[in-house]
Amino acid sequence: MTPLDLPGPRSAATLERLRAVLYPGIGEHLAPFVLDRKSGSTLVDLDGNEYVDCASASASVPLGAAREDLIGPLVDALRRYGNEDGHAIASDLALPLAERLISLTPASLTRVAYALNGTEAIETAVKLMRRATGRPIVIGFLGGYHGETTTTAALGAEENEISAGLRALVPGFAHVPYPNPYRSPFAPPRPGGSGDATVDYIRDHLLFHAIDPAEVAGVVIEPVLGSGGCVAPSAEFWTALTELCHEHGWLLCVDEVKTGLGRSGHLFAVERWGIEPDLMCLGKALGGGVAPIAAVLGSERALGSFDDVPTGSTWSWLPWACAAASATLDLFEREPVLENVRALEAVGRKKLDALAERHPQIGEVRAVGAFQAIELVRDRASKERDRELQDATWAEAVRRGVFTDSSSTSLNIQPSLLMDPGEYGAALDTIGEALAAAIAVLGR
Repeated sequence: MTPLDLPGPRSAATLERLRAVLYPGIGEHLAPFVLDRKSGSTLVDLDGNEYVDCASASASVPLGAAREDLIGPLVDALRRYGNEDGHAIASDLALPLAERLISLTPASLTRVAYALNGTEAIETAVKLMRRATGRPIVIGFLGGYHGETTTTAALGAEENEISAGLRALVPGFAHVPYPNPYRSPFAPPRPGGSGDATVDYIRDHLLFHAIDPAEVAGVVIEPVLGSGGCVAPSAEFWTALTELCHEHGWLLCVDEVKTGLGRSGHLFAVERWGIEPDLMCLGKALGGGVAPIAAVLGSERALGSFDDVPTGSTWSWLPWACAAASATLDLFEREPVLENVRALEAVGRKKLDALAERHPQIGEVRAVGAFQAIELVRDRASKERDRELQDATWAEAVRRGVFTDSSSTSLNIQPSLLMDPGEYGAALDTIGEALAAAIAVLGR
């Protein structure tokens, strides 16, 4: 197709007025168009231009936009209840949702705490970990993203600008490299070690030189690195990490805000490795893309042995949000969501592998369910990231009618879990055309 000249006149006028009143940190990151409407996997801007949605609102609209079978139960509940603070008065929609989440998640999880969104869930989990263990330190991973409030920005470490000005003010976090095979700073696992180089580093260096393991409450980790590039650890890593947590009485908290509800090809990403975490944080997709809702699930030790930690907020688990979440879970039972995700993964592997063969500017491509990514580099030997080419590819893809996510480390592609695999393949072909155009423009 002929690339669009963006923004169109109506979008340009609206963006100009928005940027005059918005905090600049929002305005400078807005897409080069203004949304008029969404349906399924199609975005339409104010000027009538259409785009294939391969971002899914940062993975928070998992099943296509504006589904009536999700909106209908929400509207019915809103008309019946209005709004109510679930911390003060329980609605009869909260119980079935809580029980259902416990039944669907690993057997180690027996309790639920309310949350409004993923960031709030992570904040709550950190408080619970420290209260349950009486220990101050939580270990996070370089490359991980957990939110942008003061606590979650300090726990996360996707890129330094997210925590700029905050990290020195928030003690109690230590960080180690995420087990990323493409960018691991470690040599292969040492003989006689844990079987994983990242966990060897924690044992041999972090705990030996810097931190008493008796001061560590636990570990918070994304089972698949989301915004940081769609990276999945090895089975050996999970075995070694789980053993380390058991040895020292640490709590293992998995951040499934982005990986949960099918994006990895399993209902929850921990199912890929048979992990039994102590805490699991859910958000984003839980509301089906029509309601904000999140949850912290925990074991009896993590969530059932005390009652003095404040959790959630006024709008956590409003009745209509509970209705939307339950309808979302119904949809997973009614439609072949996970089967389609695996088909999308197969399409992604085929198309992205072929793209990598054509372009030496691609360092690595990854496909974990409907988490997919292209990592662009200036040189395959040095692996120096090429953010300029990445952003140019994103812009060229948008001009050609495909909307994706240019993160700190890679071009992330997150289609609807129910997108037709043929449509997705065509979108990936367009992204390939965008990459070729960006390479030509930048002279790479």
